[in-house]
Amino acid sequence: MSETTTTAPPASAERQRDAEVIGDGGSVRRTVTNHLSRARPWLILGSLLVISVIVGALVATSNDGTPLSPSNPAPQGARATAEVLKRSGIEVIPATTLEQAQEALEGPSDTLLLHDPNGWLGPDQLADLGAGLADRVVLIEPSLPILNELAPGIRSAGVVPETITDPLTAECANADAQAAETTSPGGRTYRGDVTCFPIPTGGDAEASGTFAATTGGNALVIGNGAVLSNELVDEHGNAALSLRTLGSNPTLVWYQPTAEDVPAAAGPVDPLSLLPAFVNPLMFWLLVTALLAILWRGRRLGPLVTEPLPVVVRSAETAAGRARLYQDANAVEHAADTLRAGTLNRLAAMLRVPQSGSRFEVVAAAARKCGRDHQDVDRILNTFTPRSDAQLVRWSQELEDLEQEIRRA
Repeated sequence: MSETTTTAPPASAERQRDAEVIGDGGSVRRTVTNHLSRARPWLILGSLLVISVIVGALVATSNDGTPLSPSNPAPQGARATAEVLKRSGIEVIPATTLEQAQEALEGPSDTLLLHDPNGWLGPDQLADLGAGLADRVVLIEPSLPILNELAPGIRSAGVVPETITDPLTAECANADAQAAETTSPGGRTYRGDVTCFPIPTGGDAEASGTFAATTGGNALVIGNGAVLSNELVDEHGNAALSLRTLGSNPTLVWYQPTAEDVPAAAGPVDPLSLLPAFVNPLMFWLLVTALLAILWRGRRLGPLVTEPLPVVVRSAETAAGRARLYQDANAVEHAADTLRAGTLNRLAAMLRVPQSGSRFEVVAAAARKCGRDHQDVDRILNTFTPRSDAQLVRWSQELEDLEQEIRRA
């Protein structure tokens, strides 16, 4: 049986193992592992942050939903057309503001594509674009203001009827349209120096088509913007028409205005600026006059004095006051009418004459009640009219006596 022997490690190995021990009594590997364990939450959080930023950037670049946008991969976008132009050596520069478009149009050998379906641009901004910044201007379904400023020789003619579903043929002398031969129907129609892809009218009316150009070809109108879209660019001759019209120059500025291009509205008009020049001196003069009038009249008036008024006014005082008013106004007849009406109302209530009854019924009932002659009672209550204050006093006394007599009967 052989004897097992154990050999001790060499001294150099002991020194190396001792060298791996650091000041806290642990090895280098264990120390690094401990640090990583403590920093793991922060590392995970940082990784998630980086991933979210990358994903957000990718989503932002691919989430362009603007129709005919060169970066929109959706069916209504135009990313396919833009990518083919880039592979052909054309520099495609997207622009969403007028400032970006003007900065991108550096030389005369540039092409400007303008697609403004919402009409964000105003007349002054359109004039800036038409100031010879581009060698060729391609307008996509332009409105009347855009035509008047950027393509004055081309006119709007309406829309393509929905009943037309067959592809439209060029039927013009424009080289770009002839190369395309046919294009998809739809959109708007225009008339220009050169009109292509005409709409069948069946009459003698002037032809209108979905493609128009000026004589020199520096302004082109594409009435059906869908021919540039990812959905229809590969149909018929849409690709040839799009690439030839947009790829004639080495630089293409793809301008689609946004709400940022809306001109800032002018502030409200100051109403004071609409007044004549003499208004301010006149107002100052009137103010001085009013102050002088206050000083003049204010010195004549004493201080305000409070006077306690009676809370309850007796009816006798009211009657006496009204009588004095009648006397001062010499209104004998009006006072007589008031006395007569009051006496008739009280007698009608005492004699139970209905409210619908006339004064003659009151006179007859009063004569029967007191036993007087009917004519005498009629004179007092109905026919007599005093002409002076003395007659008014005597007559009022007769009314009072008659009323008291009937009350006692």
